[in-house]
Amino acid sequence: MQRSSVRIALFGTAGPLSLGALGVVASQHTVAAVIQPAQVRYGEGQARRVLGGLTRLIGWNRAGSLGALRQRHRFPVWEARSGADPDIASRLRGLQPDIICIAGYPWILPVETLTLAPLGAINVHAALLPRHRGPLPLFWIYYHNDRQTGVTIHRAVAEADAGDILGQSSFPLKRGFPVEHLNRLNGVRGAELLAGVLRDLATGRAAGRPQDEALATQAPRIRPGSSMIDFATWDVERVWHFMAGLFPRFQEPLLTDEGAPFQYRGVRGFVREADRHPSGTVLRGSCGYDLYCHGGRVQLTAGA
Repeated sequence: MQRSSVRIALFGTAGPLSLGALGVVASQHTVAAVIQPAQVRYGEGQARRVLGGLTRLIGWNRAGSLGALRQRHRFPVWEARSGADPDIASRLRGLQPDIICIAGYPWILPVETLTLAPLGAINVHAALLPRHRGPLPLFWIYYHNDRQTGVTIHRAVAEADAGDILGQSSFPLKRGFPVEHLNRLNGVRGAELLAGVLRDLATGRAAGRPQDEALATQAPRIRPGSSMIDFATWDVERVWHFMAGLFPRFQEPLLTDEGAPFQYRGVRGFVREADRHPSGTVLRGSCGYDLYCHGGRVQLTAGA
């Protein structure tokens, strides 16, 4: 039976990707429920460490527009303790949503949950799949020096981010573009894309295309404090793009020429010039500090 409006259970957070999706669902369909990770409390050290860096990069903010949307549309909000929380699965079976929509959710859902809704489960992913499958696509987009990025909506299946593509929107990534701005832009583009995909699902017109496994790359979590820049091969502009784009959500661990840890407070720009010092060297300059790289230096604002 074809319908123009459906009941949707949304798994997300209060980040831009989730809120963009929620805005579309609330305005054009019925929000059956919103499921978000339970607030991490003191004493749950391992969960705090796992979620900490991830939620910073996806822009998780528990306050903000979620409360306003909930007040306006009167939908329930449930808190999950994990991706496989049995209480959530049980409540969803009783709720009987038409579609399960995932957007910016930090956990993988079990197959039993993904197959509960008759029209299936879909995921809004902040990358051009099959590139950057996994929990940290934005980080790896900058790391791999991508010039084009975007949002993909796909069928959610057992393997993370591997289901058939239902819609995709791409756009050029400006050099040094702040990741927080990209996160918000993805929220807007994802919402626009989701509106059409939900309409197609509701009316039976949705047609997915398989992902090309030969082009698939991964976007795993990274260990806090990891050194990621390859100073042996990256030129100065690539180093600047990576550092400026991800600051302050990710900061490359650096050392001064004396071997002391160097904490920078900002990434100002870069200067192309002949190599003067070994790549990765940090020295005090005329206007702050300079990080020397192949083909020039990145200008940094000094740490406290």
